[in-house]
Amino acid sequence: MKRIFIMLMLCIGLISITNAQKNKVTPAAEKAFMQKFPTAKEVKWEKEGKDEYEASFVMDGKKGSANFSGKGDWMETEMAIPQAKVPKSVLDGFNKAFAGATIKEVYKIESKEGRNYFEIEYSLKGKNKETKIDVSGKIM
Repeated sequence: MKRIFIMLMLCIGLISITNAQKNKVTPAAEKAFMQKFPTAKEVKWEKEGKDEYEASFVMDGKKGSANFSGKGDWMETEMAIPQAKVPKSVLDGFNKAFAGATIKEVYKIESKEGRNYFEIEYSLKGKNKETKIDVSGKIM
């Protein structure tokens, strides 16, 4: 029985180490993140793709995430914003497309390509959904 317990604990340890290594961020990505977001707190990294890492964090009391390549190239930032700070054109476009929906959260997305838009998480008829809207209020 003792031998089985020891083997089980070794297996759990190996699985934990393997999973930790899968999410391990490169030093270049981590350094680039710290330079771009020096006041970020509660940073948690996840591997998004073959050479892409996402850092989830809190900054100035707002939730956010940022994606970097393994070489440290910034790719995209997603920051939660209060509904009161969302441009009127975005809210008008949303309300026209999703009449009766309740907005849960809004995120402002900025990318290295210069594509800036908003992602809105909402509830409609008991279902949680999300949509992307550009600054003019057009659903993407």
